[in-house]
Amino acid sequence: MSWQFAYLALPSGTLALLLAAAGTAALRIGWLLPIQRRHVHRVDLFGRAQLVMAGALAVLAFSAFPDDPALRNGIGVLSVPGFLCALVLVVLAQRPRRER
Repeated sequence: MSWQFAYLALPSGTLALLLAAAGTAALRIGWLLPIQRRHVHRVDLFGRAQLVMAGALAVLAFSAFPDDPALRNGIGVLSVPGFLCALVLVVLAQRPRRER
């Protein structure tokens, strides 16, 4: 592991664990942080967004381990679609359901 990239791996891994716990709580029991309760209308979709974000952060944390710079950058770029998918899910979770 390149210890010069530990500043990237430690916070990303910690935040990934926290997001995974919050996403699991949102999916299992419908619990959200108090700051998020006013904005989120679809709790299950928001929980899935948090789990996708946790996966993308875990990939980003893993990108600090290879010594080859090209491989490290390639793994880091793989996390970008996860972040974009999570962003779309968060936006959809904050929109109210349509009345039919």
